Amino acid sequence: MDEIVALYDDGGRPAGSAPRSVMRAENLRHAATGVVVRDPLGRVYVHRRTHTKDVYPDRWDFTAGGVVLYDEDPLEGARRELMEELGISAELTPLGEADYSDEHTSYRAFRYVTSCDGVVTPQPEEIAYGAWLSIERLLQLMDEPDLAFMPDTVALFGDWLRERAAERSEPTQGWDSIATIIEGRWIDRQPRFRDVADPLRAETRLLPAIAPLLPLAVPLPQVLDEQPLRVRHTLVPGRPATEVELTAEDGRRMGEFLRTLHDIPREVYAATGADDDLKARAELMATLDKLLHRVLPLVPEEHREAGRTLLVQVARRTPITLIHGDLGPAHLLSQDGALTGVIDWTDARLGDPALDLAWALYGSPEPFAEAVASTYGVTDEELSRALAWHRLGPWYEVLWGQTAGGKEYVDSGLEGIVERIGTT
Repeated sequence: MDEIVALYDDGGRPAGSAPRSVMRAENLRHAATGVVVRDPLGRVYVHRRTHTKDVYPDRWDFTAGGVVLYDEDPLEGARRELMEELGISAELTPLGEADYSDEHTSYRAFRYVTSCDGVVTPQPEEIAYGAWLSIERLLQLMDEPDLAFMPDTVALFGDWLRERAAERSEPTQGWDSIATIIEGRWIDRQPRFRDVADPLRAETRLLPAIAPLLPLAVPLPQVLDEQPLRVRHTLVPGRPATEVELTAEDGRRMGEFLRTLHDIPREVYAATGADDDLKARAELMATLDKLLHRVLPLVPEEHREAGRTLLVQVARRTPITLIHGDLGPAHLLSQDGALTGVIDWTDARLGDPALDLAWALYGSPEPFAEAVASTYGVTDEELSRALAWHRLGPWYEVLWGQTAGGKEYVDSGLEGIVERIGTT
């Protein structure tokens, strides 16, 4: 059946109709729609057109759409094409109208963007292959000379893609990874060092498994790109607790969170690769060996024996559970005066649960610390182990300064070691 297509004049107004075959044969100016489809991570659905398409067969495209039929509202036409091509029914956000013309086609474009849950049903008559790509990767491919994209799609939506890619905050420099806010909606994290790649991937397996059990929000990262590795998660609402005064109620929430985390049954996360006691013990001993040989010699001589005793104390076997491994105010989020989330899980592993209690009990405001201890049900033994971990904190700062942080971190860490060794 030859569709009757809506024709448009040069001013963007309806100007009659014509059979689709005539419109193509005479390259009549008509109306067409284009919809960029994004998933919950902001990726774009990119597909290859079949060889039977009447214009630009076998080309790559990143919109769904087609001609507007006579007497059809463009928005309804966009919805119809989206359902026909990808099996998606969703609300569309207008991106404005634009014009395109070349020797193959000439039309007024009605542009839209939409989001879906990532599940599409491509129409086999029109789509040969499809995949979700990050905007950054899509822009790279558009520049590849061996890949032929639809010229009209590139012309009509290319600038919009580049604007989205430019919506990035200045990178937040972490110790292990670089985090960037994307479009004010997502966090991208990339490993600073090669050995951080595996922990980042581990987060994508672990956090979805334990998140439903936790009383505070946590990120749900997914691998966005492999080369280079980039994981993305929806921005967890809130601001770092370093910017707010932590209260007793916050401490109650933190105590409840840690109690829940440390009590999660191993079968919940066993399949994620986190349930390996021997590996956990080996990693701890390897780290303590580095501290012994690379940090202890820098400690002032009068404090070295106390430092050696501290390392021995931390090396003792303890109960082990799943831990966050790097809790501090920068990794807690607060919103509307209440603690709401816990972020940065790169160090999550099996370990001494007292490590998670160290800052909460010995580095936080007293009302907060007391509420954590009460809600968690801290024992005297856990108090002692948490204090040891608290004293060990600056040692890691020195180690970081020796590898990448620089002399400033070494000096600051050594000051902290001397200060904390003498605490009770």
